Amino acid sequence: MISGTDYKNNPGVSNAKKKVLYLVIDGMRGSTVRSMQTPVLWGMRDSAIYTWAGISDVSGTNGANWAAMLTGVMGAKNGVISDDYTKANLNAYPIFTKRLKDAGLISRSAAFCSSQELSQNLIGNNMDVNKVLPTDNEVKTSVLTELATDAAEVVFAEFGDVEKTGKQYGYDESVPEYASAVKNADQNIGEIVSALRSRKTYSSEDWLVIVTSNKGGSWPVAAGDDDGTVFSVPLYNSFTFFYNPRFVSAPIARPEKVRVPYEGKAVRVYGDPKTAGAYVRAECNDAGAFNMNGRNMTFECKLKMLKNASGNYSYSYPPFFGKCNGRTGTTGGWAFFRSGNAISYYVADGAVKSEKSSQDLADGNWHSITGTIIVSGANVNTAMYIDGVQVTSDAIQNAKMAGITATANTIIGPFPEVFTTTWLNAYITDVRIFNVALPATVIKTWAERTTISPSHPYYANLIGYWTCMDGSGNKFVDKTPNKRDFNLIGNFAWDAFADQSGYLYPAIPNFERYVPNPVDIPMVILNWMKLPVNLDWQLDAKAWPATFRDFPVVTR
Repeated sequence: MISGTDYKNNPGVSNAKKKVLYLVIDGMRGSTVRSMQTPVLWGMRDSAIYTWAGISDVSGTNGANWAAMLTGVMGAKNGVISDDYTKANLNAYPIFTKRLKDAGLISRSAAFCSSQELSQNLIGNNMDVNKVLPTDNEVKTSVLTELATDAAEVVFAEFGDVEKTGKQYGYDESVPEYASAVKNADQNIGEIVSALRSRKTYSSEDWLVIVTSNKGGSWPVAAGDDDGTVFSVPLYNSFTFFYNPRFVSAPIARPEKVRVPYEGKAVRVYGDPKTAGAYVRAECNDAGAFNMNGRNMTFECKLKMLKNASGNYSYSYPPFFGKCNGRTGTTGGWAFFRSGNAISYYVADGAVKSEKSSQDLADGNWHSITGTIIVSGANVNTAMYIDGVQVTSDAIQNAKMAGITATANTIIGPFPEVFTTTWLNAYITDVRIFNVALPATVIKTWAERTTISPSHPYYANLIGYWTCMDGSGNKFVDKTPNKRDFNLIGNFAWDAFADQSGYLYPAIPNFERYVPNPVDIPMVILNWMKLPVNLDWQLDAKAWPATFRDFPVVTR
């Protein structure tokens, strides 16, 4: 029944004894649980702050994640950056139960673990009961026994079967063994929560129930599903539930394409290349590395055109990125150039050229420019993409493969040979060269990103990458191991910019902190137990406060 005769309308205020049940399921991917909709966790959503898209420690190790979710700080502070515990600094950064015990807020805590490493190296004597059990079933049984005692206050349990199964068979719901292990874990959670509700003292207690995974597990990601962020890495994908019957449901999804300004420092490339001191460009003596050499290739950059001397964006016809001895006629090589208000992509074998232009881009905004070369028998097929969308296609039939070659340096900015006196005036950043033709789906996914990371499905094929936003010095530094830098020529300057783009999605610092992560759990527990958090503790954790329902607690 519901007791409400003297109910006061103070949601969130309770005189009941604060307690914590903390369940960790190792290796259980949040996306898998969401996809499978396992009945217990799915049913807990109505009274939980929760996410399926938490991000664990990027080491991908059990040890580093266990340490973070017990101490509330990452490995740089607690000293555990892998499964090596020899440098653990738990005196300076103790686990949450020690802080609660030192503050006199709890008299009993109990841990039941499937992992001896977790139990011995991290928990140790920081909980009153600390047991290692050989199976998840025995961990569950021990938790049930603890919950049957009146003295239970903080109960911690770690289950290892999902992790062991994923390691052996694969971490995905499509793997029958892994899916079965996830279902079993969900059933264990259900039995434990039912036992909690059956406590004879439950009506006078206020339990925070935390169900989480320490990390996910490795699994292939389709190119079209990889957006280049940590949220696309299955190994990092955890889930977290903060549950209490009086919590208002608060699902927290991963941030989707948050627009922030594209900002940094870049060099304006401009001027009359025929007059010494009147132009700025960058040159790379690549020793032929960026010639086609009979292979497929992809060339990419971000481009922001500035107004010309006449106050518009029309240019005739300055090249701005490419490798060819002279961007005239059918001179061998490749290049992008401005053609009026459009962008043209040029590939030639010395006798025949492929040259197609985009739609007009006369807006002064940043745009992503991509060109591909695909060898098909004796033919060379070309395509250009603007902002991830293919806008041209062409082919050189019976191409002279060896002719698509240039001895000149690769250039960013004004080429030595130009057609008119409408000199280039632009910023160029995020330059990438691949020794493969990227699929259209990958181009579309990554064109809007302003950086590239190892999560790119063709990162291993990147033979040159220059942010062109180094901010100082006289080079565009190559971020690949090849170290083919571009040397800046002319009276260049590093100009600060911060441009809002209608297309680009620049990387956001600490992107993963927009959702609850395992490291946040100690902070939530300390807040729940009403222990003021001291700034001197230097927690990396973030609080996730609940909104309470406006009705009294159900009594039995």
